[in-house]
Amino acid sequence: MKVLLVVIDAATPRVVCPAIQTGQLRNLKRIADAGTLHQGSVTIFPSITPAATTSIITGAYPAENGIAGASWFDKERGEVTYYGDDFWVIARRGFGAFLRDFLVRLNGDRLTAPTLFQLIERERRRATCVNYLVYRGDVRHRVNVPWLLALLPGVPLTESVCGPSMLCLGDFVTTHTLHGKVESRGGLLHRFGMDDASSAQMLCELAAENALGDFTLAYFADNDYRSHEVGPHAALPVIERVDEALGKTFDAAGGFERFIQETTVIVTSDHGHCEILADADEAVIALDDVLGEFRQGDIGSPWQEPDEIMICPNMRAAEVHLQHRGAVLVDRVARAALADPRVDLAMWTDASRGREGRCYVVDSGRGRLEFWRGANGTTSARDAFGTHWSWRGERQALQLDIQNGVVESVEYPNALERIAGALDASGGGDIWLTARPGCEFEVRGGKAHVGGGSHGSLHALDSLSLFVAGGLHAPTVPATMRSVDIAPMCMELLGLPMRYTVGDPRPKG
Repeated sequence: MKVLLVVIDAATPRVVCPAIQTGQLRNLKRIADAGTLHQGSVTIFPSITPAATTSIITGAYPAENGIAGASWFDKERGEVTYYGDDFWVIARRGFGAFLRDFLVRLNGDRLTAPTLFQLIERERRRATCVNYLVYRGDVRHRVNVPWLLALLPGVPLTESVCGPSMLCLGDFVTTHTLHGKVESRGGLLHRFGMDDASSAQMLCELAAENALGDFTLAYFADNDYRSHEVGPHAALPVIERVDEALGKTFDAAGGFERFIQETTVIVTSDHGHCEILADADEAVIALDDVLGEFRQGDIGSPWQEPDEIMICPNMRAAEVHLQHRGAVLVDRVARAALADPRVDLAMWTDASRGREGRCYVVDSGRGRLEFWRGANGTTSARDAFGTHWSWRGERQALQLDIQNGVVESVEYPNALERIAGALDASGGGDIWLTARPGCEFEVRGGKAHVGGGSHGSLHALDSLSLFVAGGLHAPTVPATMRSVDIAPMCMELLGLPMRYTVGDPRPKG
C-alpha cells in the first residue's frame, strides 16, 4: 500500500468543490468518486502557509511543532523569523539570511516535531518529497544555490540539508529524479524549479519510472500566488492545470484505475482565501498607524531600549510582541487595535487565573471571552474531539454555539483548540490580532492584496481546506476533519504507528 499526498496551496473549497462535482476538474472528480470529497476540513490558526504546511506534515499545532506563523520574533535569537514573500522584508534582511532560514532553520532547530518523512523512513519505508518546503528527514543532501541567486551578496554557494531519501527541491536539490535536473523547468522563470510546472514534471517523471516512494508528498504553490492577485474564483484555471498534471501522472503510471489499486491519493490545501475589498481605504489596516501611540521596534532589527511593541504581520493576522509584557500594556494594545472596526479579534493568554491555570482571552466588538481547558468552570462543554473547555464572558466573541453538549462555531471553526494551538507556541506573539473579512493588515513598506485574496485569520473564509481522498483502500473520513488529522491518516494507511490517531485531541492527554 502506498500514499500520494498532494497539497495545492490555498485551494478554497467553496470554489474548488463545485468544480469537482460538476466534472470541471475531471481528475479530482475521479479521485473523489473512488473515495470521498470533504468540503470543510479545518486548518490551523494562523491559517498561513509556513505554519499550516508544517501542521499537515507533522500532525501537530504550532505549540508542538514550533512554526508559529509566517513572521514572528524569535526571543532566543533576538531576531525576526520571516517566511513570507514580501520583497521589501527579504531585501532588508538579505537574501542570504532568507535562504538559510528557508533551507536550514525551518527544517532544523525551529521545527520541534518529527515529520511524516522521518516517521515513515524510520520504519524502513521510502518517502519522497516534491517541492514541499517542510521536508525534514534523516538523509543528508547537498544544496546547490542557482547562480542568479549566488550573485547576490550574503547568499551561500552551497549548503546541505536533511530530507527524505528522495528529495526533489527545485533547482536547489538537483538529483531529484532518475534523469537528474529538470533543465526546462528551472531557472528564474519557474521560481528556480519551485513552481507548478516544475512540480508537475518531477511528479510525472517519478510516476513513469515507478520511483514514487511508499509515501510521496507533492506541493503545488501557484494557486496561492494567483489567488492573492485576483481572488480564489478567478484563480480557478491554476487548479485546472494541477488537475491536468494529476491526469498525466496517472497516465504515466499506467492509468488511473491501475494507479489507485495500490496507491491511495489524498488531495488537500493548507488554507482557503478570503476576498479582499478593492477599495484600499476600506481594505488596508495600517497597523503601525493604528498602534501609533506605542513605541514600535523595527521588524528588521533587535529590540532597542525605548521600544514597547514589535508588529509581525501575517496577512489577515498579526503578531504583536511586547518587549516588557504586563497586563496593563496588553490591555492597552488590544483596546487600541479594536478601536479600528476592521480589526476582528484580539487574543492573548493570561496565566494569573489561579485554579484555572492557563487562560485564553479573546476580545472583540461583540464582547470578551475567557476560556481554559477542563470542566471546572460554571459553564463548560466539550469540543468535537473530546476536549473539555470552560469559559466565562461573552460567547458571542467567537460566535460559539452549543449543540448536544458540543461547543462549536460556524464562523470560527474549531476555534478553541486552534487558538490554544497558536497561543501556546513559544515563539508566538504576546497578542494576536485578526482582520474582519475583506480586510488585511499592512505595515509600512509592505503591500496588501487589495482587490485580490488573502488569508491568515481564524475566520472560516480563511480556514476551510479542500480534502479529497480516493483509492482501493480509501480512508474513512470523519465528519469533523482537520488538517492535523492528515498525518495520522497517512500513517494508518501505511500501517505504521504514530503518537496521534485521526480525531485525537491536541495535545493528546
